[in-house]
Amino acid sequence: MYKKTLRVLIVVLLCWTALEANAQWSLGLRGGWTYNNVTRSNSGRIDETFSSQSGFEAGLQASYSFTQWFALRADLCYMQRSHRMDRNLNYLEPVFTKYCNSYLMLPVMADFSFGGEKLRGHALLGGYAGYWLQARVKGQTYWMTDYYVYFNDFDENREFNKEDRRFTAGLVGGVGLSYDIAAHWSLNLDALYYYDLVSFRKGYEHLSDPRYLNTLTVNLGVSYKF
Repeated sequence: MYKKTLRVLIVVLLCWTALEANAQWSLGLRGGWTYNNVTRSNSGRIDETFSSQSGFEAGLQASYSFTQWFALRADLCYMQRSHRMDRNLNYLEPVFTKYCNSYLMLPVMADFSFGGEKLRGHALLGGYAGYWLQARVKGQTYWMTDYYVYFNDFDENREFNKEDRRFTAGLVGGVGLSYDIAAHWSLNLDALYYYDLVSFRKGYEHLSDPRYLNTLTVNLGVSYKF
């Protein structure tokens, strides 16, 4: 029993030593483009049509490489996750609202890489948590009299209310490329898809209307390897 335990400890120690020999930290900056859409249940209003909107993302990227082909990566970023709602009734076609949402996002992903010494491909998969920082709305609304319909533009910050769920979480995955431009520096390009598992609306007691944000991001970054 003692000899078997000793052998297991030796194997674990050797594996740990091998991992430590290849371990490497990297820290970098990243930023790019976002494309967000919203999905919702069919119990919502049928005279509203939702569509996707573009935005931007910027933040920090950190990774810890256990081996040449496996690493853990975590990002901390500011992300715009916007969408648009149009009224599809004939007399209200000019009416729309663009929801400009800003989130603080923290994705944590397993990074499986392959390729040569300088140019490598990456497959990324993990989960994320996020917090809804700011909500802004802009667009065109209307008011009616007995004879006319009048349209007005608006652009304003929206106050959060008890129906808003500001915490979010979900799954994230994607692909990327990295290229070593110097001994300690590399350029990174990745495309990630964020899939919410938490509705950003709590819903009403008499109506279930969950709404989820799904965001595609394309980012370019630069990292320093320690």
